[in-house]
Amino acid sequence: MVLIKKLIFFPMVIKFDGYRFMTILNKISNFFTKKPEIPDGNKSTAHEYIGKFVKQNTLDIGESIAVENDRLIVKNSDLVMSIPIGVVVANTDNIVVGEFNQEESLALGKEWFEKKDTLKFDEKGMLIK
Repeated sequence: MVLIKKLIFFPMVIKFDGYRFMTILNKISNFFTKKPEIPDGNKSTAHEYIGKFVKQNTLDIGESIAVENDRLIVKNSDLVMSIPIGVVVANTDNIVVGEFNQEESLALGKEWFEKKDTLKFDEKGMLIK
């Protein structure tokens, strides 16, 4: 009981010769506290787009599986498309997209699908992003 009272009333910051030192208890409590996220205006994160069905008009295009370079990667049963995020009209339970260049989206989707599992190394054997 005495030990608990000492821990509860132990100061969180100790001052010594004008310097402030954080106690172990303060460091532990700061480690476990969740930092509030500051919203960044119009910048949206990738997880807002992933795992949703994508529709154009009433046609079901596929399911969004990734976001890369401001493009939404959509996978259907037989193809992969890379749709610009700029054409997204609504992002709720489903993602609704407007008009976009389908040939370009199919070509970029196929390119993304082929390179997604490849690793590149330099001449020293180091992984290149």
